[in-house]
Amino acid sequence: MFHQKIAKLLTLSISCIFLSIQPAFAQDSSATKYQHELKLKLNEQIVTVNGQTQTLPVPPILMNSVTMVPLRFIAETLGVTVQWDDAARIITLTTAKTKISLAIDSKDAVINGASTSLEQPATILNDTTMVPLRFIAENMDQTVSFDGTTQMITITNNLIQPAPVNEKRDKPTVDNLSIERPITERSNVKIYDVISDSSSNVYMIDYDVKSQSYPYGILSYNQNNDDGKNIQHTTFIDSKFDVQYKDSKGAVQRVSYQNITPKKLYYDSLTDKLYLMAHAARPFVEEAVIIYEILPEVKMVTFNLESSMNEENNFISFLDQDHFYYSNVFLGKVFDFQVPNESKVIGLLPDKKASYVSLNTDGKMYLLDKTNKKISKVNLDGTITEVASVNLDQITGASSRNGYFYISDTTKVYQVDVAGKMDEYTNVALLTYNKGLYDPKTQTYEQPAENDKIIDGKSITDQVNGPGALSFKGSFLFTIDHHGNIVIYDSLNGIIRRINVY
Repeated sequence: MFHQKIAKLLTLSISCIFLSIQPAFAQDSSATKYQHELKLKLNEQIVTVNGQTQTLPVPPILMNSVTMVPLRFIAETLGVTVQWDDAARIITLTTAKTKISLAIDSKDAVINGASTSLEQPATILNDTTMVPLRFIAENMDQTVSFDGTTQMITITNNLIQPAPVNEKRDKPTVDNLSIERPITERSNVKIYDVISDSSSNVYMIDYDVKSQSYPYGILSYNQNNDDGKNIQHTTFIDSKFDVQYKDSKGAVQRVSYQNITPKKLYYDSLTDKLYLMAHAARPFVEEAVIIYEILPEVKMVTFNLESSMNEENNFISFLDQDHFYYSNVFLGKVFDFQVPNESKVIGLLPDKKASYVSLNTDGKMYLLDKTNKKISKVNLDGTITEVASVNLDQITGASSRNGYFYISDTTKVYQVDVAGKMDEYTNVALLTYNKGLYDPKTQTYEQPAENDKIIDGKSITDQVNGPGALSFKGSFLFTIDHHGNIVIYDSLNGIIRRINVY
């Protein structure tokens, strides 16, 4: 029993005040010195690093048999780069060979892309975020020991190679991630939404006019290793999407996937889940807005009646695991849903004709009203308070990530904070276009094919120029990936493209 208690004591956690942490695309904590030994005790603020004493802002404490200590201290001691995703409340610790992601108040963690579970989740205590040290230290190749006589915890480390700094480019470039569709096919296949996850995956809703079996599907493209010549479906809208729900009279209604129209994708970075909002409509059946979980499995999560027919204008704002707010713009209502309860109305939207994008930052929810160019705060009681306006004549597209909204007009993409402060993120006039199809595995470009044609009886070979310049006009579909780059569906050329901002 004594040894079991000692083992639990060796599960340590780290915490840090995030006031100085920058957006997740910047490298915010990178040690210049690499310590080799640190010693600490529970409930004592004084620690020893290579024989030199330091005072922690918060002493190591025991929570659920797990010891917790400050993050900045351990990050600087081990020479680890720290990133803070304010919107998703995710901490990412990175070295040259290891990447660990922890979400506040969640036992789910990710190590180099593999999911694992924590005994005690990262948490915030007195404005200090606490995460597990043994978990961190041992996964960073550190050695942890405990002296039962002195109650001293000792961590010794090998030299850790820091992660490379992720810097913004002076001249953004554009990569072609998929092959250009022939002009004759572009009118047959339509893309209705695009979104990215916390890894390197991009998801899109597509509709194939000519498909007789499953015209709707969810496409996926991994930016690290997928083949841009053959974009695969994560799923089709098939029998897995058959649903049943109770109408306003309490009668159970069943709707086949053939009567389901997908409208908009949403990604919850806390749980790494992909969601879909869809419209269910069958003759003589009360219509409904259906919210599905797409990944890791397809299932209906919740619904509400009196579908708006413009679900693409709605928002979903994730609070924690299996708990989110969402809207029905047509009804002008905000709903609260938490498993296993049903959705309940908690507030009203200021404009039933608007289109919204949501953002969670610093534990608060915000909405960007693209139609009226306003930013509002969503209070926990469902009331909505306007906090800022956006000074643009026209918004052609919008997305959100890492504590910011990203909006486009006809020439630029801007990064906008919740106070309405706008910074230019990229300018279409300053882009440099890489020619050919980008191969993520080799990080090279497959040059466009050559065309053979006959002119005056002679065979002439000419080079295909490839897709033309980007346009931010019209309905501009884009998402910000986890590196801070802009992934776009270029409808003019029928191709997935990426603006490399970083």
